[in-house]
Amino acid sequence: MATTDPLDKSKKPTAKEVNEFHEKSDKDGGPKAQHHTLGSSPSQAAPGNHSHDGGTSVLLLEGVVLNGSRGGNAALPSIIAALVQLGATDSTTP
Repeated sequence: MATTDPLDKSKKPTAKEVNEFHEKSDKDGGPKAQHHTLGSSPSQAAPGNHSHDGGTSVLLLEGVVLNGSRGGNAALPSIIAALVQLGATDSTTP
């Protein structure tokens, strides 16, 4: 077990001791957990090579519903709303 006092800031723990401190961590325990592994689950961090393909992360527009007719511009408000959900700024005029 760890021999370094975790409250003694004058001594640095060894890598082994740090691993022992983390044995009962809150890893992936929820969105506010201190530690997250990489993956596509809601309480995991996204890896740097994720692609929003539904495999390594969620699909980019997962849960966004587009509605309206495909003919003319009837679906345009729905498309604009979906883009705003993703961070776009709607500067269109009615």
